[in-house]
Amino acid sequence: MFLAHVWACAPFLVFWMLDMHIRAVIGPEAVAILRPVIGLTLVYLAVRTVIAWRDPDWLPWQYVFPPVDVALVSAILFLSHRGPMSNITLLFFLPMIQASGSLNVRWAAAVGFMVVIGTAVSTFGANEIVPADLPRSTRELLQQDPLNVTFRIYFLIVLSSLMAYQSLIAAGLKEKLGVAADRNRIAMDMHDGVQGHLIALSSQLELMARVAPKDGVRAAELAEEGRESARQAADELRFLVQRLRAPALEDGFVPALRQYAHNLCERHGLRLDFQVVGKEVPLEPEVENALFRIAQESITNVVKHAGAAQVTVSVAFQGMSAELVVQDDGQGFGVVREGVGLIGIRERAARAGGAAEVTSSPGGGTRVKASFT
Repeated sequence: MFLAHVWACAPFLVFWMLDMHIRAVIGPEAVAILRPVIGLTLVYLAVRTVIAWRDPDWLPWQYVFPPVDVALVSAILFLSHRGPMSNITLLFFLPMIQASGSLNVRWAAAVGFMVVIGTAVSTFGANEIVPADLPRSTRELLQQDPLNVTFRIYFLIVLSSLMAYQSLIAAGLKEKLGVAADRNRIAMDMHDGVQGHLIALSSQLELMARVAPKDGVRAAELAEEGRESARQAADELRFLVQRLRAPALEDGFVPALRQYAHNLCERHGLRLDFQVVGKEVPLEPEVENALFRIAQESITNVVKHAGAAQVTVSVAFQGMSAELVVQDDGQGFGVVREGVGLIGIRERAARAGGAAEVTSSPGGGTRVKASFT
Protein backbone atom coordinates (compact mmCIF):
# COMPACT_ATOMS: atom_id res chain seq x y z
CA MET A 1 0.00 0.00 0.00
CA PHE A 2 2.87 2.37 0.76
CA LEU A 3 4.45 1.68 -2.63
CA ALA A 4 1.10 2.29 -4.33
CA HIS A 5 1.16 5.83 -2.92
CA VAL A 6 4.78 6.27 -4.05
CA TRP A 7 3.93 5.12 -7.57
CA ALA A 8 1.09 7.64 -7.59
CA CYS A 9 3.72 10.37 -7.32
CA ALA A 10 6.23 8.84 -9.74
CA PRO A 11 4.67 10.17 -12.98
CA PHE A 12 5.25 13.72 -11.78
CA LEU A 13 9.01 13.09 -11.90
CA VAL A 14 8.69 12.40 -15.61
CA PHE A 15 6.35 15.34 -16.19
CA TRP A 16 8.72 17.54 -14.20
CA MET A 17 11.65 16.57 -16.43
CA LEU A 18 9.61 17.27 -19.56
CA ASP A 19 8.35 20.66 -18.40
CA MET A 20 10.02 23.30 -20.56
CA HIS A 21 10.02 25.90 -17.82
CA ILE A 22 11.76 23.62 -15.33
CA ARG A 23 14.31 22.59 -17.97
CA ALA A 24 15.03 26.26 -18.64
CA VAL A 25 15.76 26.90 -14.96
CA ILE A 26 17.93 23.89 -14.14
CA GLY A 27 19.84 24.03 -17.44
CA PRO A 28 20.66 21.40 -20.08
CA GLU A 29 23.62 19.94 -18.16
CA ALA A 30 21.51 19.19 -15.11
CA VAL A 31 18.78 17.74 -17.31
CA ALA A 32 21.30 15.39 -18.93
CA ILE A 33 22.43 14.17 -15.50
CA LEU A 34 18.95 13.92 -14.01
CA ARG A 35 17.52 11.75 -16.79
CA PRO A 36 19.48 8.60 -15.85
CA VAL A 37 19.01 9.34 -12.13
CA ILE A 38 15.23 9.45 -12.49
CA GLY A 39 15.39 6.36 -14.70
CA LEU A 40 17.33 4.51 -11.99
CA THR A 41 14.79 5.72 -9.42
CA LEU A 42 11.95 4.17 -11.40
CA VAL A 43 13.92 0.93 -11.73
CA TYR A 44 14.52 0.99 -7.97
CA LEU A 45 10.80 1.36 -7.36
CA ALA A 46 10.05 -1.49 -9.75
CA VAL A 47 12.52 -3.84 -8.02
CA ARG A 48 11.21 -2.80 -4.65
CA THR A 49 7.65 -3.50 -5.78
CA VAL A 50 8.60 -7.01 -6.88
CA ILE A 51 10.22 -7.66 -3.51
CA ALA A 52 7.15 -6.28 -1.75
CA TRP A 53 4.94 -8.60 -3.78
CA ARG A 54 6.93 -11.57 -2.48
CA ASP A 55 6.96 -10.06 1.04
CA PRO A 56 9.96 -11.87 2.56
CA ASP A 57 9.82 -12.20 6.35
CA TRP A 58 13.50 -11.40 6.77
CA LEU A 59 13.24 -7.88 5.30
CA PRO A 60 12.48 -5.06 7.80
CA TRP A 61 10.95 -2.53 5.39
CA GLN A 62 10.69 0.37 7.82
CA TYR A 63 14.39 0.19 8.64
CA VAL A 64 16.00 -0.59 5.27
CA PHE A 65 14.32 1.71 2.74
CA PRO A 66 13.77 5.12 4.43
CA PRO A 67 17.51 6.01 4.36
CA VAL A 68 17.68 4.98 0.69
CA ASP A 69 14.65 7.13 -0.12
CA VAL A 70 16.11 10.11 1.72
CA ALA A 71 19.34 9.71 -0.28
CA LEU A 72 17.45 9.54 -3.60
CA VAL A 73 15.38 12.65 -2.93
CA SER A 74 18.48 14.50 -1.73
CA ALA A 75 20.34 13.52 -4.90
CA ILE A 76 17.55 14.78 -7.15
CA LEU A 77 17.41 18.03 -5.18
CA PHE A 78 21.18 18.49 -5.45
CA LEU A 79 21.40 17.71 -9.18
CA SER A 80 18.46 19.97 -10.05
CA HIS A 81 19.94 22.88 -8.07
CA ARG A 82 16.60 23.46 -6.39
CA GLY A 83 16.23 25.16 -3.02
CA PRO A 84 14.47 23.96 0.16
CA MET A 85 11.16 25.47 -1.00
CA SER A 86 11.03 23.21 -4.06
CA ASN A 87 8.15 20.76 -4.49
CA ILE A 88 10.74 17.99 -4.52
CA THR A 89 11.26 18.43 -0.78
CA LEU A 90 7.67 17.26 -0.25
CA LEU A 91 8.84 13.78 -1.21
CA PHE A 92 10.76 13.64 2.07
CA PHE A 93 7.42 13.02 3.78
CA LEU A 94 7.24 9.53 2.26
CA PRO A 95 10.29 7.99 4.00
CA MET A 96 9.36 9.75 7.25
CA ILE A 97 5.88 8.21 7.17
CA GLN A 98 7.28 4.79 6.40
CA ALA A 99 9.76 5.08 9.27
CA SER A 100 6.90 5.96 11.62
CA GLY A 101 5.35 2.61 10.70
CA SER A 102 8.09 0.92 12.72
CA LEU A 103 6.48 2.35 15.91
CA ASN A 104 10.02 3.11 17.02
CA VAL A 105 10.24 6.74 18.13
CA ARG A 106 14.04 6.81 18.01
CA TRP A 107 14.16 5.43 14.48
CA ALA A 108 11.48 7.82 13.25
CA ALA A 109 13.40 10.72 14.82
CA ALA A 110 16.63 9.45 13.21
CA VAL A 111 15.02 9.44 9.75
CA GLY A 112 13.69 12.94 10.42
CA PHE A 113 17.25 14.00 11.26
CA MET A 114 18.45 12.40 7.98
CA VAL A 115 15.88 14.49 6.12
CA VAL A 116 17.14 17.69 7.76
CA ILE A 117 20.75 16.86 6.90
CA GLY A 118 19.83 15.77 3.37
CA THR A 119 17.88 18.96 2.74
CA ALA A 120 20.65 21.18 4.12
CA VAL A 121 23.43 19.48 2.12
CA SER A 122 21.54 19.12 -1.17
CA THR A 123 20.17 22.68 -1.21
CA PHE A 124 23.22 24.49 0.14
CA GLY A 125 23.91 27.47 -2.09
CA ALA A 126 20.92 26.78 -4.35
CA ASN A 127 18.96 29.77 -5.55
CA GLU A 128 15.19 29.31 -5.38
CA ILE A 129 14.56 32.65 -7.08
CA VAL A 130 13.91 32.53 -10.82
CA PRO A 131 17.06 33.74 -12.65
CA ALA A 132 16.77 37.35 -13.83
CA ASP A 133 18.31 36.63 -17.24
CA LEU A 134 15.33 34.49 -18.26
CA PRO A 135 12.69 36.12 -20.47
CA ARG A 136 9.97 37.89 -18.54
CA SER A 137 7.25 35.58 -19.84
CA THR A 138 9.22 32.51 -18.70
CA ARG A 139 9.82 33.97 -15.24
CA GLU A 140 6.12 34.73 -14.81
CA LEU A 141 5.15 31.23 -15.89
CA LEU A 142 7.66 29.65 -13.50
CA GLN A 143 6.23 31.57 -10.58
CA GLN A 144 2.77 30.17 -11.36
CA ASP A 145 3.71 26.91 -13.08
CA PRO A 146 0.56 24.76 -13.37
CA LEU A 147 2.61 21.59 -12.89
CA ASN A 148 3.99 22.80 -9.57
CA VAL A 149 0.58 23.91 -8.34
CA THR A 150 -1.04 20.66 -9.43
CA PHE A 151 1.64 18.57 -7.77
CA ARG A 152 1.24 20.36 -4.44
CA ILE A 153 -2.50 19.73 -4.37
CA TYR A 154 -2.11 16.18 -5.65
CA PHE A 155 0.61 15.37 -3.12
CA LEU A 156 -1.52 16.61 -0.24
CA ILE A 157 -4.23 14.16 -1.34
CA VAL A 158 -1.73 11.31 -1.57
CA LEU A 159 -0.26 12.26 1.81
CA SER A 160 -3.69 12.35 3.43
CA SER A 161 -4.49 8.91 2.03
CA LEU A 162 -1.20 7.47 3.25
CA MET A 163 -1.63 8.93 6.73
CA ALA A 164 -5.16 7.51 6.88
CA TYR A 165 -3.74 4.10 5.97
CA GLN A 166 -1.07 4.43 8.65
CA SER A 167 -3.75 5.37 11.17
CA LEU A 168 -5.70 2.26 10.20
CA ILE A 169 -2.62 0.12 10.82
CA ALA A 170 -2.02 1.83 14.17
CA ALA A 171 -5.64 1.24 15.17
CA GLY A 172 -5.29 -2.44 14.28
CA LEU A 173 -2.13 -2.74 16.35
CA LYS A 174 -3.80 -0.98 19.25
CA GLU A 175 -6.69 -3.41 19.07
CA LYS A 176 -4.33 -6.39 19.02
CA LEU A 177 -2.44 -5.04 22.02
CA GLY A 178 -5.74 -4.50 23.81
CA VAL A 179 -6.81 -8.08 23.12
CA ALA A 180 -3.44 -9.35 24.35
CA ALA A 181 -3.77 -7.28 27.53
CA ASP A 182 -7.29 -8.62 28.08
CA ARG A 183 -6.07 -12.18 27.64
CA ASN A 184 -3.28 -11.67 30.13
CA ARG A 185 -5.70 -10.10 32.61
CA ILE A 186 -8.19 -12.96 32.22
CA ALA A 187 -5.37 -15.47 32.67
CA MET A 188 -4.31 -13.71 35.89
CA ASP A 189 -7.91 -13.61 37.13
CA MET A 190 -8.38 -17.31 36.45
CA HIS A 191 -5.05 -18.16 38.06
CA ASP A 192 -5.55 -16.02 41.16
CA GLY A 193 -9.18 -16.93 41.76
CA VAL A 194 -10.99 -19.76 40.03
CA GLN A 195 -7.96 -22.00 39.67
CA GLY A 196 -7.14 -21.65 43.36
CA HIS A 197 -10.67 -22.59 44.39
CA LEU A 198 -10.70 -25.59 42.08
CA ILE A 199 -7.34 -26.81 43.37
CA ALA A 200 -8.64 -26.47 46.92
CA LEU A 201 -11.79 -28.37 45.95
CA SER A 202 -9.75 -31.16 44.42
CA SER A 203 -7.62 -31.47 47.57
CA GLN A 204 -10.71 -31.47 49.80
CA LEU A 205 -12.38 -34.20 47.76
CA GLU A 206 -9.25 -36.31 47.83
CA LEU A 207 -8.90 -35.91 51.58
CA MET A 208 -12.59 -36.61 52.10
CA ALA A 209 -12.26 -39.90 50.21
CA ARG A 210 -9.50 -40.94 52.61
CA VAL A 211 -11.16 -40.00 55.90
CA ALA A 212 -14.77 -40.92 55.04
CA PRO A 213 -14.46 -44.61 56.06
CA LYS A 214 -12.94 -43.65 59.43
CA ASP A 215 -14.36 -40.26 60.39
CA GLY A 216 -17.78 -39.34 59.04
CA VAL A 217 -17.90 -36.04 60.93
CA ARG A 218 -14.63 -34.87 59.41
CA ALA A 219 -15.77 -36.03 55.98
CA ALA A 220 -18.91 -33.89 56.33
CA GLU A 221 -16.79 -30.89 57.27
CA LEU A 222 -14.60 -31.42 54.21
CA ALA A 223 -17.69 -31.74 52.04
CA GLU A 224 -18.93 -28.38 53.31
CA GLU A 225 -15.53 -26.81 52.66
CA GLY A 226 -15.53 -28.25 49.15
CA ARG A 227 -19.03 -26.93 48.56
CA GLU A 228 -17.87 -23.46 49.59
CA SER A 229 -14.86 -23.64 47.27
CA ALA A 230 -17.14 -24.62 44.39
CA ARG A 231 -19.52 -21.75 45.18
CA GLN A 232 -16.69 -19.23 45.26
CA ALA A 233 -15.35 -20.52 41.96
CA ALA A 234 -18.85 -20.24 40.43
CA ASP A 235 -19.26 -16.69 41.79
CA GLU A 236 -15.95 -15.61 40.32
CA LEU A 237 -16.74 -17.19 36.96
CA ARG A 238 -20.09 -15.39 36.93
CA PHE A 239 -18.36 -12.11 37.73
CA LEU A 240 -15.72 -12.60 35.03
CA VAL A 241 -18.27 -13.54 32.38
CA GLN A 242 -20.35 -10.49 33.24
CA ARG A 243 -17.35 -8.22 32.88
CA LEU A 244 -16.39 -9.80 29.54
CA ARG A 245 -19.74 -9.13 27.90
CA ALA A 246 -20.35 -6.00 25.86
CA PRO A 247 -20.89 -2.96 28.13
CA ALA A 248 -24.22 -2.22 26.44
CA LEU A 249 -25.54 -5.58 27.64
CA GLU A 250 -24.59 -5.07 31.27
CA ASP A 251 -25.16 -2.45 33.93
CA GLY A 252 -21.48 -1.96 34.68
CA PHE A 253 -18.81 -2.89 37.16
CA VAL A 254 -20.57 -1.77 40.34
CA PRO A 255 -23.69 -3.98 39.92
CA ALA A 256 -21.44 -6.96 39.20
CA LEU A 257 -19.43 -6.27 42.37
CA ARG A 258 -22.64 -5.80 44.38
CA GLN A 259 -23.98 -9.16 43.21
CA TYR A 260 -20.73 -10.92 44.07
CA ALA A 261 -20.57 -9.37 47.56
CA HIS A 262 -24.24 -10.20 48.15
CA ASN A 263 -23.73 -13.88 47.26
CA LEU A 264 -20.66 -14.20 49.48
CA CYS A 265 -22.22 -12.46 52.48
CA GLU A 266 -25.54 -14.31 52.18
CA ARG A 267 -23.88 -17.71 52.33
CA HIS A 268 -22.11 -16.80 55.57
CA GLY A 269 -25.00 -15.05 57.28
CA LEU A 270 -23.55 -11.54 57.03
CA ARG A 271 -25.72 -8.48 56.53
CA LEU A 272 -24.46 -6.45 53.60
CA ASP A 273 -24.77 -2.69 53.27
CA PHE A 274 -23.59 -1.81 49.76
CA GLN A 275 -23.24 1.92 49.07
CA VAL A 276 -22.37 3.87 45.93
CA VAL A 277 -21.31 7.51 46.22
CA GLY A 278 -21.17 9.69 43.13
CA LYS A 279 -21.79 8.77 39.51
CA GLU A 280 -20.10 5.63 38.26
CA VAL A 281 -17.51 6.30 35.55
CA PRO A 282 -15.67 3.80 33.31
CA LEU A 283 -12.54 2.56 35.02
CA GLU A 284 -9.39 1.03 33.62
CA PRO A 285 -9.55 -2.79 33.57
CA GLU A 286 -6.57 -2.95 35.94
CA VAL A 287 -8.39 -0.73 38.45
CA GLU A 288 -11.60 -2.75 38.20
CA ASN A 289 -9.65 -5.95 38.77
CA ALA A 290 -7.86 -4.46 41.78
CA LEU A 291 -11.14 -3.21 43.30
CA PHE A 292 -12.74 -6.61 42.89
CA ARG A 293 -9.81 -8.55 44.35
CA ILE A 294 -9.45 -6.18 47.30
CA ALA A 295 -13.17 -6.40 48.07
CA GLN A 296 -13.00 -10.18 47.74
CA GLU A 297 -10.03 -10.52 50.07
CA SER A 298 -11.49 -8.08 52.59
CA ILE A 299 -14.88 -9.81 52.80
CA THR A 300 -13.20 -13.22 53.01
CA ASN A 301 -11.12 -11.96 55.94
CA VAL A 302 -14.32 -10.76 57.63
CA VAL A 303 -15.88 -14.19 57.18
CA LYS A 304 -12.85 -16.04 58.52
CA HIS A 305 -11.56 -13.82 61.31
CA ALA A 306 -13.79 -10.90 62.26
CA GLY A 307 -16.74 -12.57 63.94
CA ALA A 308 -18.85 -9.78 62.47
CA ALA A 309 -22.59 -9.52 61.92
CA GLN A 310 -22.51 -6.83 59.24
CA VAL A 311 -20.13 -5.61 56.57
CA THR A 312 -20.38 -2.32 54.68
CA VAL A 313 -18.96 -2.02 51.18
CA SER A 314 -18.75 1.50 49.78
CA VAL A 315 -17.59 2.51 46.30
CA ALA A 316 -17.14 6.24 45.76
CA PHE A 317 -16.50 8.08 42.48
CA GLN A 318 -15.19 11.60 42.12
CA GLY A 319 -14.17 12.63 38.62
CA MET A 320 -11.93 9.85 37.35
CA SER A 321 -10.99 8.75 40.87
CA ALA A 322 -12.44 5.74 42.68
CA GLU A 323 -12.33 4.67 46.31
CA LEU A 324 -13.34 1.38 47.92
CA VAL A 325 -14.04 1.00 51.64
CA VAL A 326 -14.87 -2.32 53.34
CA GLN A 327 -15.89 -1.88 57.01
CA ASP A 328 -17.04 -4.60 59.41
CA ASP A 329 -18.43 -4.51 62.98
CA GLY A 330 -16.33 -7.42 64.18
CA GLN A 331 -13.87 -7.88 67.01
CA GLY A 332 -11.01 -6.05 65.31
CA PHE A 333 -7.43 -6.10 66.54
CA GLY A 334 -4.97 -3.72 68.09
CA VAL A 335 -1.95 -4.22 65.85
CA VAL A 336 -2.32 -4.69 62.11
CA ARG A 337 -0.95 -8.13 61.40
CA GLU A 338 0.86 -8.18 58.09
CA GLY A 339 -0.50 -11.47 56.88
CA VAL A 340 -0.45 -12.63 53.28
CA GLY A 341 -3.95 -11.21 52.72
CA LEU A 342 -3.17 -7.68 53.88
CA ILE A 343 0.13 -7.64 52.00
CA GLY A 344 -1.71 -8.80 48.88
CA ILE A 345 -4.26 -5.99 49.23
CA ARG A 346 -1.55 -3.35 49.32
CA GLU A 347 0.37 -4.92 46.44
CA ARG A 348 -2.74 -5.16 44.25
CA ALA A 349 -3.58 -1.51 44.86
CA ALA A 350 -0.01 -0.43 44.11
CA ARG A 351 0.16 -2.41 40.86
CA ALA A 352 -2.98 -0.64 39.62
CA GLY A 353 -1.61 2.79 40.51
CA GLY A 354 -3.44 3.19 43.81
CA ALA A 355 -2.86 2.85 47.53
CA ALA A 356 -4.50 0.82 50.30
CA GLU A 357 -4.55 1.10 54.07
CA VAL A 358 -5.96 -1.10 56.84
CA THR A 359 -7.08 0.26 60.19
CA SER A 360 -8.55 -1.65 63.16
CA SER A 361 -9.14 -1.44 66.88
CA PRO A 362 -10.20 -4.05 69.47
CA GLY A 363 -13.96 -4.27 69.44
CA GLY A 364 -14.19 -1.56 66.79
CA GLY A 365 -14.06 -3.67 63.69
CA THR A 366 -11.70 -3.38 60.72
CA ARG A 367 -11.64 -0.91 57.86
CA VAL A 368 -9.94 -1.48 54.49
CA LYS A 369 -9.64 1.52 52.20
CA ALA A 370 -8.24 1.49 48.65
CA SER A 371 -7.95 4.67 46.56
CA PHE A 372 -7.23 5.05 42.85
CA THR A 373 -6.68 8.37 41.06
